[in-house]
Amino acid sequence: MRQFLKILFFFILPITLKSQRVLDEVTINSGRILIPFSEENRNLIIIDSTFLNNSSAKNLSEILQQVIGIDVRRRGNDDIQSDLFIRGGSFDQTLLLINGIKVEDSQTGHHQMNLSVPLDLIDKIEILKGPGSRIFGMNAFNGAVNIITKKNSENGNINLGYGSFKTFQSSASIPINTKKSSHILSSTYRQSDGYRYNTDYNYFNIFYSGIIEMNNSDLQVLFTNSDRKFGANGFYASPEAKDQYEDTNGSLLNFKLTKKRENISMESALYWRRHEDTYIYIRNNPSFYKNDHISHKLGFQNNISIFSDAGITGIGIDFSNTWLSSNNLGERNRFIATIFAEQLINKNRFSFTPGIAFSIYEKPSNDLFKSKLFPGIDIGYKLSDKISLNANIGETFRIPTFTDLYYSDPNNEGNENLDPEKAFTSEVGFKLREKNYDISLSLFRRKSDNLIDYIKANPNDKWSPQNIKNVITTGVEFNSKLLLKINNISNTLNLGYAFINDDYKNDILSRYSLNSYKHRLILNFDFKLSKSISNYLSYRYGVRESHDENNKSVVDYKISMQRDRWKVTINLNNIFDSKYYETNLIQMPGRNLALGLNIKI
Repeated sequence: MRQFLKILFFFILPITLKSQRVLDEVTINSGRILIPFSEENRNLIIIDSTFLNNSSAKNLSEILQQVIGIDVRRRGNDDIQSDLFIRGGSFDQTLLLINGIKVEDSQTGHHQMNLSVPLDLIDKIEILKGPGSRIFGMNAFNGAVNIITKKNSENGNINLGYGSFKTFQSSASIPINTKKSSHILSSTYRQSDGYRYNTDYNYFNIFYSGIIEMNNSDLQVLFTNSDRKFGANGFYASPEAKDQYEDTNGSLLNFKLTKKRENISMESALYWRRHEDTYIYIRNNPSFYKNDHISHKLGFQNNISIFSDAGITGIGIDFSNTWLSSNNLGERNRFIATIFAEQLINKNRFSFTPGIAFSIYEKPSNDLFKSKLFPGIDIGYKLSDKISLNANIGETFRIPTFTDLYYSDPNNEGNENLDPEKAFTSEVGFKLREKNYDISLSLFRRKSDNLIDYIKANPNDKWSPQNIKNVITTGVEFNSKLLLKINNISNTLNLGYAFINDDYKNDILSRYSLNSYKHRLILNFDFKLSKSISNYLSYRYGVRESHDENNKSVVDYKISMQRDRWKVTINLNNIFDSKYYETNLIQMPGRNLALGLNIKI
């Protein structure tokens, strides 16, 4: 900690603070309604292209770890396997979307991040913190992360990299632009020997995005496929299970048609998601224990925004069906249909967005259809053009995954008698938006019933999902962004702090949702020594509810040197060689180095 403060003061002391520029205004897709970011009354964070390009992060997991309120628990290095949490919830309670398409996995939330897109193909990331069920339906229990991919590019790119643990990375992207269409084709390959025994991996991704203009409509086509093969030392079972292995392959194909008229905007999407997973308990002896799972999800969604004197009306429908074939979970099927509606009303300094969602789904235990209503409301009040207050309340709901219900192996046992999770969440917040800085403060409370977590009463028992009653989660989040000048060059400082407390009575060992960050501090400093040399310093401090003394400070640093079409980067991760864990007693890599070369073509 003292070492970090010395570095921080060294860079900040010579700063001359000046009013630099108005923070960029962006438009966000708040469920059914398209509104400016400054009008949003919920806790929404936008990670823009500048942050993505300058950050020390090399993949999606590392980017999200630099956002307050987000907890990404990695197993191993380089985003090869990770789980996504928002505000202390479990990884099954957080929804991941790509261009507004839900890529949740009915088998298990472990696979959501398997479809993550390489950073150089992402335009921005929208992060909604808080109840999202009335906006996105089930599984957006504690929030959602929406990845918006690039629609076009002027230049192609070739990237090469090499680093610690014999890690090699290469990627190439090619843009094809015509008068009425834009296309991007990309491929990415990464491999490593791993930072400890049986953590080697191979990763390959192919990506295509195309947008075609047709009269008053745009047709967007997206296809991505990610293949991951990796040693999984201690990833899923106990830390003693050192010879596990996994092979996953995920695909997403999406056709989206957007139409805009004078007072109506409509967006229709047809999508298909496929995921294949092979898990081997002993890598060199597959016959001892092996699981094979293949799932398909076919879905259609349609959103309409109507602009009138009464405000903006948003309505939508979402239908999906998932098929799963597994030698462990059996042959399973799940159909979900959801209808959405919300209305944005502006009255003087007040704004209101009441909304409701109605879902029909198959109850796992008897294949009967059940229904659930998700009401909620967002309220905003502008004290001035720069200061606003906001509040929201809403109900959330999640049905168990197939793994929760049916999975069985030497270390885990499913539970067919699980009930759906439900919660009531409320939040109040404050936002200050000046020319050269942003400040926000939020307080939230979530009362969860039937919360599902993998627990065991004794260390030698199997992990088993159970409904934990009456868990009350309270928290505070502070976020700030400062634009400043050093030697007449623009720089950015981000500082955030979060506190979370889970109140429950169970004397149990928890694997996931009840081991949140109790305290979390994040500082990101993007600064330039000259117009061609950029620096990025990221500091993360966290203490989990388990009070693990090793979960402390991690500092990453990146320097980039740009010249014409060439860019050289040096990443030094965990520069103070901290010993820390993110999940399942898996020690994360110590100090490591990565070198990169980017060539624009």
